[in-house]
Amino acid sequence: MYREYDQNQIFLLPPSLKDFVDESHPSHMVNDLVEKMDLFCLEKRYGNMGQPAHHPRMMIKTILYGFTVGVFSSRKLQRACRENLAFKYLAGMQTPAFKTFIEFRRRHRDDMEDVFLQTVKLAREMGMAQFGGVALDGCKKEANTSKHKAMSYGRMLEEEKKLKSEIEKLLKTAEETDAQEDREHGADDDGYSLPEEFARREKRLKKIEEARAALEAREKKDHPEKPIDPKKQISFADKEARCFSKKADGTKYVYNSQAAVDMESQIIIENHIEDSVSDAKAAEETLENLERNLGEKPNKLVTDAGYGNSNTVESCQKRDVTPVSATTREGKESASDDKKAPGSADFFTYNSNDNTLVCRHGCAFEFDHFTGEGKRAIYCSRDKVGCTCGSHSLKDGRRIMKVDKGYLARQTLKQIMNAEGNRELYRRRKCTVEPVFGQITEGMGFRRYFYRGSKKVRSEWNLVCAAFNIKKIAALKARGKAAVCERKGVQGKEFPYVSGGERFLHEIARYMRLFRSQVGPMYRHIVLLPHCA
Repeated sequence: MYREYDQNQIFLLPPSLKDFVDESHPSHMVNDLVEKMDLFCLEKRYGNMGQPAHHPRMMIKTILYGFTVGVFSSRKLQRACRENLAFKYLAGMQTPAFKTFIEFRRRHRDDMEDVFLQTVKLAREMGMAQFGGVALDGCKKEANTSKHKAMSYGRMLEEEKKLKSEIEKLLKTAEETDAQEDREHGADDDGYSLPEEFARREKRLKKIEEARAALEAREKKDHPEKPIDPKKQISFADKEARCFSKKADGTKYVYNSQAAVDMESQIIIENHIEDSVSDAKAAEETLENLERNLGEKPNKLVTDAGYGNSNTVESCQKRDVTPVSATTREGKESASDDKKAPGSADFFTYNSNDNTLVCRHGCAFEFDHFTGEGKRAIYCSRDKVGCTCGSHSLKDGRRIMKVDKGYLARQTLKQIMNAEGNRELYRRRKCTVEPVFGQITEGMGFRRYFYRGSKKVRSEWNLVCAAFNIKKIAALKARGKAAVCERKGVQGKEFPYVSGGERFLHEIARYMRLFRSQVGPMYRHIVLLPHCA
């Protein structure tokens, strides 16, 4: 005995798109959340002239849902809109071509940041991002290029010199050939064509010169006072990607993708691409973007040891934000007191309240001035001291101590870390911001960028973060309350799936499906009368 099976069975009543997708399917949540977003930034680029375009709200629903389930390719999105029921529902049975998806992302490349910000504002309205503690971290996402399509600065200089020499030889040979052919064919007859090897070398030389100029401009920006290391590399395919080496992974080209995460809800509230493999200066752009785009700033910024420097401290202090950051990696603590030299800065205790250094013998050194470049601070003892602490002595017997600006920042961060509650907050960093990158990489399947160039990569990273926020908001909404309220012991705000009117329509749809399931088998056995045929 089998269930009735007939592929040619027609519907007694016209079906709804929602009937083909289960009510608990995530596509319904993506649809509802995108409907609440203000997408004027996308809609304003269209006019009333020409052929009608696909609605940007439909396009962004399809793209964001594709990113949440690991569909990033435009061709795969086109195929999904033709074969996948969830995509058909979100696209309204429309089937945009893959070139339409490519053109949409190209046209709205700069608008993807606004789409991401709309997801943050939506989370704020639902009480899911409180901006109390914000954890900042970075992930080296692989660029769309290969280390085999790169060259070091020293090798470029050698190849450039070699190619110029070969081109000169080819030009000389060409001139001799021209003179000989002029004698044979006449001055006005063309008996000579440009050698292929000459054109090939000219093209290769042009590529090397462009890459060398890009590398020199980048190094001048990063290290203006240092000569360029001959081992510095640049990729010919993507000149803005950075070379990153790690023992476990080897050498590859990456983009340093930064994300600031609300520690209570794991909602990404800020993202950007850092123009360096180092995280040292990322805090400034993060706080600047938060103030400019959202008009708010966090109470505390929690980071790992890669951000523990003077740049982070200064960026936070001028905005009245508390930096909670480690100064050393775990297991790499500084030497014990008995191993510290009297001339070492670690031999002193720094007091940030009155900006003084106190050595182990109890002698206080007061701040005097910064050096001309502002990178080192000079401290001087108040009176003549009997110890040999410090770098050197003055004629009156007072001692001088020189410390780097970074040392003062690290001491300030250590004192902040020892304050009540901060160490526990820092411990939570591992289970808030780092899982976000894990979920993006493993859960969503985003392991490398598909576009080249920093502008296109920034747009792609904004889309990834927006899709993650949509997925996270849906998960929090499904639980019925915001996790942030739950952890703080505050009455959580309920987020029902549907409103009263929507619930009424869902009940009607449920009864209609039940009616079709009962009447459908009977409909096949209805015999039409002759005058009705």
